[in-house]
Amino acid sequence: MTRVIKKYYGVLTLICVLIGFLFPEFSIFSGYTPLLLALLVFSLVVEHSIEDLGRIIHHPRFIALILASTLLLYPIMGFIFSRILGLDSDLSVGVILLSFAPSPIVAALWTEISGGDGTPAISAALTSMLTSVAVYPAVLYVLGVASPAVAFRVLSLLLFSVFIPAILALILRLEVELVQPVRDGINILSAILGLLIIIVAVAHMSGALGGWGVLRVVFLVSVMLLAGFIYGFLIGRRMPGYRVASIYTSGMRDGVIPVGVALTYFSSAAALPATILLVVMPVFTGIVYYLVGTDD
Repeated sequence: MTRVIKKYYGVLTLICVLIGFLFPEFSIFSGYTPLLLALLVFSLVVEHSIEDLGRIIHHPRFIALILASTLLLYPIMGFIFSRILGLDSDLSVGVILLSFAPSPIVAALWTEISGGDGTPAISAALTSMLTSVAVYPAVLYVLGVASPAVAFRVLSLLLFSVFIPAILALILRLEVELVQPVRDGINILSAILGLLIIIVAVAHMSGALGGWGVLRVVFLVSVMLLAGFIYGFLIGRRMPGYRVASIYTSGMRDGVIPVGVALTYFSSAAALPATILLVVMPVFTGIVYYLVGTDD
């Protein structure tokens, strides 16, 4: 079952997007999105040992290049295109939320689906995510998007959804004999949780996709994704050992956290860019998968 899910994950993702649009009733679970994300982070990180994750320390250049996509490439492009396309304030907030949201979990999953080593992907992307845990709320406050109270709540959400479950998973991973017998079950759980999160997020926004210059936002998100994947491809050419990991880790964005933050602390319009990302990213990822191939 694990092999089947991984092989057809791209198709399953698109099916889940469609389900979310057709059955907005799934939005009833949107309040549980942080918990679902926390379980997803835990189930994926627990597969890797501390020694595996520590290997990335010996390759600081790779980490620096990945951080550049999160802290420079995406935010700069988001800011420039928001101005060029004349997006209103709510949509601009949504672009900011999306720009500083790397996707360590999904990037690692797709790296492994493509036959690559998920360890550098999840290590580098988690480093990027943990950096953004501090940067994300600070940027929202500095840009005047969030008050100190809201920025602190965003920080709390990121700590709960990413940092704490990752640490707990690494601690549990020290007890190898407890994890190994249920590893296949953990793989299936992580894949199912990822798909369920997509359904819930899209369902929550399925009734709010009218107006707000949807086509402009689709264009902006598509350009940002394309630039991210190209950047990752260029990194991969200079660092062959990280070819697949660099492509997915640099190119992919997280849509779940921005949607959750926007709907909790801002507006439905602010959640639109991340919702559109959840729709178009599987298409881009599938194209990249077939163009780039695998490391098998």
